[in-house]
Amino acid sequence: MVASSNLIIPPQLDALIQAAYRGPLEDTPWQTFLNTFREAVNANYATLILRPPREGDSGVVLNAIVMSPHIFNSYNDTYFSMDPFVNLPPGEVFTVAEFVGESEFFNSEYYREYITPSDVRHIMGADLVGPDGLSARLRITRPKARDNFGEAEKALCKQLLPHLELAIELHARILRTESERAFYEDAIDKLAMGVVILDRNARVLRKNHAAEGLLKERRGLSQVGGALQVGDNQENRAFRNLLEDVMEAHRRFEPGFVRAFRIADSGSVTGLGLLVRPLPPIESSDGSSNPTAAIFVSDPHQPRQAPSDILIDLFGFTPAESKLALRLVNGLTLDEASEELGISRNTAKSHLSSVFSKTGVARQTQLIQLILNSVATLGGETKGR
Repeated sequence: MVASSNLIIPPQLDALIQAAYRGPLEDTPWQTFLNTFREAVNANYATLILRPPREGDSGVVLNAIVMSPHIFNSYNDTYFSMDPFVNLPPGEVFTVAEFVGESEFFNSEYYREYITPSDVRHIMGADLVGPDGLSARLRITRPKARDNFGEAEKALCKQLLPHLELAIELHARILRTESERAFYEDAIDKLAMGVVILDRNARVLRKNHAAEGLLKERRGLSQVGGALQVGDNQENRAFRNLLEDVMEAHRRFEPGFVRAFRIADSGSVTGLGLLVRPLPPIESSDGSSNPTAAIFVSDPHQPRQAPSDILIDLFGFTPAESKLALRLVNGLTLDEASEELGISRNTAKSHLSSVFSKTGVARQTQLIQLILNSVATLGGETKGR
């Protein structure tokens, strides 16, 4: 059966559609699309405005060719408020002569002060408005030496708009996902507990700050040839068997499958505690998946961190009270804490009494539990007060 010729996409249009969808993946988004479209309609400049400028916000403006930093910045800082070619009916293509009128446009302060020095006479544009706050503008220009845009150029532009709108929505979703990923990654990095992501061969794919510290110390955990080594040879074999069980649970789509493991510490009654669980499976385009597991490592000897600034904000501690509370959280007695801080025991007792009053607890164990269960340990490093 021969395909209908009506289904054949012209090469020029095909190249533009591909460039529109590749736009979010480029280092400077949509540069290929803007340049290809500019050349296709014999224009001198092409601009995609993802977030229009406004007072106090220069917006997100992408240009195929930047005339000069001064001209570029002057629009974002000043002339955007004078631009009459805005708020076009969504999804429709206009020339500035059609939408504003040649006489009004050419006599405007915007044209005289901004457009004329840029060697621009004719402008074609479209506005894109969609769900999730999408408000974008596409603008294409020609110099005085060329004719105005005609129906053919407008028709080509209109054909591209649905593809460009979808590509911009995908770009916004990618940015949101990346922002969320960075947020969660930062939160995991602030945990006192070590977190390591492994593949099925125990190769380390990712680790947080606490896990990096444990691996450097080589106290029960090490990285050999890129793979996680747990304890001695016997413990490592047992851990690999446990990891294989977890990976099988991954393949069975059982994210709730959890196993625990302890690494003996000859110098202490306690050792490192490991919790191993499969991560949700992500299938590739060929239907296969790459099993991964998260290893949570608890070190009883690891000092718990809680920035003084955060404790001050949460509980109203003074800086001195915050420093004392942190030392008590990390297992020091009141005498040990006062000695480390260089204060008398009576001063330490006075600080502790104030801390108890501000938190509503009456014993050190309750204070420790309160701080460790609070958001303070997620605060990361901050500048002291």
